Amino acid sequence: MRPLIILTLLLLTACTTPDPTPTPPPSTTTPPQPTGLVVRPGTVDAAMGLRVLDIQLTNHGPATTQINGYPDIRILDKDRTPIDATIGHGPNGVTASLQQFDQPPQTITLQPGQTAHAGLLWRNLVTETDRKATHGVYLDITPTPATATQTIEPDGGIDLGNTTTLGLSPWTITP
Repeated sequence: MRPLIILTLLLLTACTTPDPTPTPPPSTTTPPQPTGLVVRPGTVDAAMGLRVLDIQLTNHGPATTQINGYPDIRILDKDRTPIDATIGHGPNGVTASLQQFDQPPQTITLQPGQTAHAGLLWRNLVTETDRKATHGVYLDITPTPATATQTIEPDGGIDLGNTTTLGLSPWTITP
């Protein structure tokens, strides 16, 4: 009786149909690596209504690059329309003083693979009830006058309330 059961199981196994959807082979392509100066958003520190966005600039090129000064920034809404805002160098009246924002710009030599940082500072305040709150979704950033503009999307956006005043720190390298 046992050989008959084993033979029946073997025959049933041989009669099953193969899986109609074969497993695709693993992808052998890797996404292209960025080149040149690449801007990325860092985290937003949002303590007590004061927001600071870390903007990161990484040299993905093969040679050193010198940068100096401040990035040029425009805030865009969800439709990528520019928002009328005042972005000043330093704390710009957003706060009295903040060490990173009070430093003067310095020439930085950015080695391949090295990252510089700039900070964007604002408050989410509603001071006028008859004026709609402003919310930026994207930032157009030109890292240096000689480089192309790049668009980034910071996590959570730029929630200005109805104030449109921001401060900007110069590019720095954190040791």
